Amino acid sequence: MPLTRRIASFFNTLLGRSRLERDLAEELQGAIEELAARNQRSGLAPDEARRQALIELGGVEQVKEGVRRAWVGSAVETTLQDLRYGWRSLWRSPGFALVVTLTLALGIGANVTTFSVVRSVLWRPLPYPDADRIVFVRVDVGGVPDAGAASAEFWDIRGQSRFIDHVSTIAGPDAHVNVDGEVERVAAASVTNDVLPLFGAVPLALGRELHTAEDFRNGLMRIVISHDLWRRRFGADPDIVGRSVNVNNKTMQIVGVLRPGMQLFLPRSAGITEQIDVWFPWPDIGDSPTDRGYPLLGRLAPGATLDQAQAELDALAARFVRDHPDAYRNKTLRLAVRPLREALTAEARPALVALAGAVGFVLLIACVNVANLMLARNRSRDHELAIRLDLGAGRARLARQLLTESVLLGAVGGSVGLLAGYLGLYLVEWLRPVHLPRQSHIWMDGPVVVYAVALSAATSLVVGLLPALKTTARQRPDALGATRSQTSAPATRRLQHGLVIAEVALSIVPLVGGGLMIRTFVNLVYAPIGFDASNLLTAKVPFSLRQFPDASHRWAFYREAMERVRELPDVEAVSAAYPLPFAPLTRRYGRDGDEGAPLSLGTMQTIMPGYLRIAQITLLAGRDFTVHDLDAQRPVVVIDRRIARQLWPEGALGKRLVMQQGRDREVLEVIGVTNAVRMSGIDDESTPHFFVPYHVYAVEMSLVIETRQSAEAIGPVIKRTIEPLRTGRAVFDIRPMSEYVADAMSDTRFTMLVLMGFASAALLLTGVGLYGTLAYLVSQRTRELGVRMALGASASRILAMVLREGAVLTVIGASIGLLGALAVTATLRFLLYHVEPFDRVTLVGSATVVAIVAVLTAARPAWRATRIDPNLALRSE
Repeated sequence: MPLTRRIASFFNTLLGRSRLERDLAEELQGAIEELAARNQRSGLAPDEARRQALIELGGVEQVKEGVRRAWVGSAVETTLQDLRYGWRSLWRSPGFALVVTLTLALGIGANVTTFSVVRSVLWRPLPYPDADRIVFVRVDVGGVPDAGAASAEFWDIRGQSRFIDHVSTIAGPDAHVNVDGEVERVAAASVTNDVLPLFGAVPLALGRELHTAEDFRNGLMRIVISHDLWRRRFGADPDIVGRSVNVNNKTMQIVGVLRPGMQLFLPRSAGITEQIDVWFPWPDIGDSPTDRGYPLLGRLAPGATLDQAQAELDALAARFVRDHPDAYRNKTLRLAVRPLREALTAEARPALVALAGAVGFVLLIACVNVANLMLARNRSRDHELAIRLDLGAGRARLARQLLTESVLLGAVGGSVGLLAGYLGLYLVEWLRPVHLPRQSHIWMDGPVVVYAVALSAATSLVVGLLPALKTTARQRPDALGATRSQTSAPATRRLQHGLVIAEVALSIVPLVGGGLMIRTFVNLVYAPIGFDASNLLTAKVPFSLRQFPDASHRWAFYREAMERVRELPDVEAVSAAYPLPFAPLTRRYGRDGDEGAPLSLGTMQTIMPGYLRIAQITLLAGRDFTVHDLDAQRPVVVIDRRIARQLWPEGALGKRLVMQQGRDREVLEVIGVTNAVRMSGIDDESTPHFFVPYHVYAVEMSLVIETRQSAEAIGPVIKRTIEPLRTGRAVFDIRPMSEYVADAMSDTRFTMLVLMGFASAALLLTGVGLYGTLAYLVSQRTRELGVRMALGASASRILAMVLREGAVLTVIGASIGLLGALAVTATLRFLLYHVEPFDRVTLVGSATVVAIVAVLTAARPAWRATRIDPNLALRSE
């Protein structure tokens, strides 16, 4: 048929349907009359002649259906007809449609949320030009991971590397911007020349980038500010370039303003926040093999590969160790180059992969559940489907109709799931996992919507195809033989049992994962961290190095600040410390006199007198620091019992500890021994800790205030009390010390809550599936149960029989699920603390929870089975 005629026929079928049907009916009527006339001429009576004509024709509706299939465009028309019919069919079963929609929405929504997070954090390219070639060099030295490069290493790599260019470094100081007398603390970074070009910040919105050599000319520092700071504090002044501003008590000149939206994504070890407001040039990086802590960034040279860059760094590391044996006492230095995106997400990746796996189980359970529900519903429509088969609908047509209804349910469930996934992102934001990178870039974009649509389509096909094929395969063209109370065929029952077993098995895995994370979180909460953060507020109190050039001036300043705060109402005690918990500062230490022995690695904290008492750190022997120690600058130290046992098991008081600071070594007298204190992490039991008085390491401190007042209530008072002490800096980050402890557990809490959410959803779906299946099977066995009761079976026996059926399914599913959990939960090992992946308590507890849910869900169908009236059951047949 020519194309033009096919197109015309297509529109004729769609738009002239009623006329075509009328013509078809007239043609068939004519054919019947012609056949009847012929039969009459052969001697049959009129009625018999017409009956024989109908028999010869083969059925009017069957002929019509065959003709309709031959019309051009009939597939579109039939599809629209299927959609209308399917919609009406679902509308007549609102309960079924609602349960299936919510089940699909739950599974799809959880997957959409997880996919959005995983895509945003792990897969979406960083917002920089040529981002895949930006690399981060991790430096492990002397057993210290991520120690940062030494300044000498930085210069050598920058000058000699052939496969990495734009080698640069960055540090994250604070900046205190004074505009019109109002001081605001903002995030800042000191950077080498290459950093802004490396991250695509050039050209700037206004002005120029930083040039180290000329930006320190004549003692005046030039800076670049963020677009946000420019608008917020300078009113988007178009003449801002060249303007002088007071930053950190110095007059600096603004030479550029960045474009809006510039954010910096670096690994947590670099200590740089995403939003930087002030960018300082960094001209004076030293050339020391021991002055360490510089993050190394760069870009692969054109044509270079990661393997080439790594081989080059290995050679340079070997040369560093050979040329500076004193700086690498244990001869270990490893330089590992990785793409920046991989380095950024290395810590978060295992937990996200685990969550992605868990949410997959939820979707599988949802699919099994829906497939089971559709199988049961299709079984109840046998009578209707058999009539349609008698009227001429082929099995393919019936399968297509059932599949269309499944697609409709998938579309509705997917739409609701997409909305649920969007709302789930708000839940992720509320949970606020502290160490999850790129949180500001987690959103739902086009690929996520495409993923949701594809997931909905795939899900609807998966859950609809098997029931459709199963249903049409058993249909017989005998409408009268299909009744609602007909007992399910054994194959159908086995299939439904198999689906329930699969649901139970699939629900065990996320339940075990969530249980392991709960035990891990509880272990972290009750871990002996060595101090008590209750009723303690912290406030970071910076100062100007020019105003307080030495330790004695700084001690005098902090002493006055503490005395003033101590006099405030509701303040019970005040001290100070640096760093605050779980931002570890490491130092090497050893026993004085052991010249050849390697130094050990521990965490160090510089504190003021009274800190041990208000932090409730138990002093096992000796004493705390005193004001006289700081006034006289006595070289003393307080160690925890792990160091005491390691170095002086016979007694540590009065012994002399050697502490390495850069190239210098300080000898300190041990005046106290405390209980074990954890500073690098709640789960870090191995790294010992020691305290030094302020004059040993005189840096910017945080006040630690014992009070029952909230930070919101007393924070402004503390700021007004300290800031008049002529520091020129703003007191900031006033918050409870308990938040530092909570932040240290935030990743575990996030993983636990999400896994528990998935496990709860899986358990709910399993319960619904088990209940629905047992209720359906009981309804299908009404006649059988009625006969049993008529023959003398008691209600308790019927009850036990139904419960036993549910119990058998649950036991088989739970057994398979536990075997699966043993295989899967081993991947969670790196997320656990003081609990094994094969923890018996968790495994038994999970199986018990599933068993309880199974008993509860099986109880009602079992009870209903005992209420069957034998007479009514038999009469219904």
